Amino acid sequence: MLALALRLGFHLWHWQDFRITGDALNYQLMSHQWVEKGVYGYALKRWSVEPNAYVTPGYPAFLSAIYYFFRDPYLQVTVARLIQVAVSTASVGLGFLFVRRLLKRTDVALATAFLMAIYPPFVQSPVQLLTEVWSLATMLLYFWLTVWGLESRNPWVNAGAGLALAAQALIRPVLLPLAPLPFIYLLFRKGWSSWPSVARLIGFTLAGFFPLMLVWWVRNAVTLDALILTATGSANPLLAGTYPDMEGVLEDFTAAGLPSEDQARFARERIIRGFSEEPLRYLRWYTVGKIQFMFESPWLYQQLAERPRLMEFVLRLHDVLAGLGLGGLVVGIFRSRILRFVALYAALFLGLYLIFIPTTRYAYQLMFFVLMGAAYLAASAVDLVRSRRARPLPQ
Repeated sequence: MLALALRLGFHLWHWQDFRITGDALNYQLMSHQWVEKGVYGYALKRWSVEPNAYVTPGYPAFLSAIYYFFRDPYLQVTVARLIQVAVSTASVGLGFLFVRRLLKRTDVALATAFLMAIYPPFVQSPVQLLTEVWSLATMLLYFWLTVWGLESRNPWVNAGAGLALAAQALIRPVLLPLAPLPFIYLLFRKGWSSWPSVARLIGFTLAGFFPLMLVWWVRNAVTLDALILTATGSANPLLAGTYPDMEGVLEDFTAAGLPSEDQARFARERIIRGFSEEPLRYLRWYTVGKIQFMFESPWLYQQLAERPRLMEFVLRLHDVLAGLGLGGLVVGIFRSRILRFVALYAALFLGLYLIFIPTTRYAYQLMFFVLMGAAYLAASAVDLVRSRRARPLPQ
């Protein structure tokens, strides 16, 4: 109820603000083109005219379904935002269910849900016509069903986890390379003799994963005559991420007069040259530098500029939660085997984002792990206090 109240309140605060810019405008235009012309294609600030696979179809399909049934442009945006308010609220419940099943601790699950309910970017994001709300929801649904499926060995639950993973990949495919990790962890826990049962679980998961993904793969094969597993639009953020401290982004590429199709090749050349000629600078940039860019401030805090005190509070709250969350994950590494795996998973997930341009938007999904760490740290502190109070006094 707290999560719903905060998200609805922020929506009502901005319910007459229909300004749509940046990536949200691109999604808006491509979804209208899909509905009105039947052409699926992404372009910058215009209709693509020609079909392409620049972005995966999960979020455009959501917007297009709304635009198909509602013709008034203001109502379209309002309906999309209200649905995202509901999805974002449901994510709080999914976070609770996942953490409780993973750690077998209701207190940590409740604390995680509370922090998710109040964390400002999670409250503000439903107003944006961007992938973040749905990517967080499908990620948590996938996590919850995966843990449930691995514990219960229920084929339907594992198939549901595969379906959720496909939905996540069609909205934001960054998580996809980490899909084998839960099964590898299970093998280490149960021993290599459990390989046949683990293989069956993998089969059930793939049975849920492939049908949804096949729709996208077949479309690309038929329409574009190409095998495209996810999307082709990763070259631009890959190239933009090769400029240390975000200095002179794309200037040399623009000066060379190269077509956008050469961005991936140009990015690879810059990475190789950078690590060869300035290894320490590029190593710092691809680790500490990008992490600092991603986490030094919360996403969307600029929306609160008209309320300086609120904006200052949000900035301080983000800093406190980030510090507590990192501390909680470090404590968990030493106290819990499963949290060691969670920390490793989060680190690898972060590593995938460090390949691309650093932005606070990319920290959105990762902040769930941080909030989970903060909740675990708080619960551990309570445990410590209780244990000390329970000790008998010296005679």
